[in-house]
Amino acid sequence: MGQHLKNFANSLVGRLTGRGSLEVSGNTSSADQLAEHQAFLAALDIRLNRFAVNQQPNELFANVTDDLWFWLCTEGYRSSAPLRNVLPGLPDETVQLTYTGDKGDSVLKDGWAAYKLFKSLYERHVGPIADCRNVLDFGCGWGRIIRFFLKDVAPSKLWGVDPVAEMVSLCRRQNRWCNFEAIHTSPPCRFPENTFDLIYSFSVFSHLSEEMHKSWLLELNRILKPGGLLIATTRGREFIEQSAVPRKYENIDSPLLLFTDTEQCQSDYDNGRYCFSQIVHEGEWSYWGETAIPREYVLNHWTRWFTFLDYIDDRNLCSQNVIVMSKPA
Repeated sequence: MGQHLKNFANSLVGRLTGRGSLEVSGNTSSADQLAEHQAFLAALDIRLNRFAVNQQPNELFANVTDDLWFWLCTEGYRSSAPLRNVLPGLPDETVQLTYTGDKGDSVLKDGWAAYKLFKSLYERHVGPIADCRNVLDFGCGWGRIIRFFLKDVAPSKLWGVDPVAEMVSLCRRQNRWCNFEAIHTSPPCRFPENTFDLIYSFSVFSHLSEEMHKSWLLELNRILKPGGLLIATTRGREFIEQSAVPRKYENIDSPLLLFTDTEQCQSDYDNGRYCFSQIVHEGEWSYWGETAIPREYVLNHWTRWFTFLDYIDDRNLCSQNVIVMSKPA
């Protein structure tokens, strides 16, 4: 393996001294793959340290495998100071836990899985992700998903919006590439009509009241280009039963019991009705709670504005159910 890695590293150094994007083989054993990742990182450090190269992430990493990309964003990031100057950082662990319920590589892995799924859906229904002209992360939080699209799309085309100004400020500090803006909790937003080819929204429509979710669907339809893709996640049916155990929420003194009539809520879900359990009962955030949107509801209501493409209920692919719609051309 030693000579193989030496040849591999030497070839990488040669490529890294040029201006082309980087490539790495994906057809190796796990031990060789780790060694190749490390050789890749060493060669990347040489480039970033020795050459006055101001390339964007999509120029540097366009041809690396998804597995290597995740490794670079986690272990590679921790190991390489030059790489930390290129890739986005992470917020304090308290922030990670508060907004996503997890931290470190585990929470990034969940975001990486969503990125891979969303990218594959776009390429299946629209075309190559590299040709995507504008991408919107609607409800970006601290930016755990949008960072992964830096491999595929020019950063000037990547946008993240969130109603929590603190999260937007944090994103701007830790991700110098993408565009981030604060929005109001209710529409409209400032983007012109037909701006985005892809809009994805992870764990936002899993918290909206029915009225608020419809108002945002109309707004997202307005700013999505004809033929563009909308991907939104929502709670699955199993969440209703799991909510029979009280849950603790940030800034709420005592644990809450949601969907209190479990049997009725499950019946509502099975009969295609919108399932919403309110958590905040007054003020600007009174629309916020826990939401499960069944497939039949999507077919009966979302199709007023969008064309139905898919409804994914598979925990091997995503931690929430995934609704896939397109805007009629």
